[in-house]
Amino acid sequence: MKLRVDYKKCEKAGECYYNHTALFERTDNGFPKILVEDLTTDALRHEAMEAIEVCPTGAITVEE
Repeated sequence: MKLRVDYKKCEKAGECYYNHTALFERTDNGFPKILVEDLTTDALRHEAMEAIEVCPTGAITVEE
């Protein structure tokens, strides 16, 4: 499973990088940077699902 961010949808709300620091960090321009692209553990997958839920624009997705 791979974590993705659609930067065209992202409004830089910060919910992902403020609440899910294991997966994201804030870049200088305010967009999230993915720190862990491959979700290899249950814990990372759970964290990604939570990030998807809190994203106000639906910009975060997971691909098989």
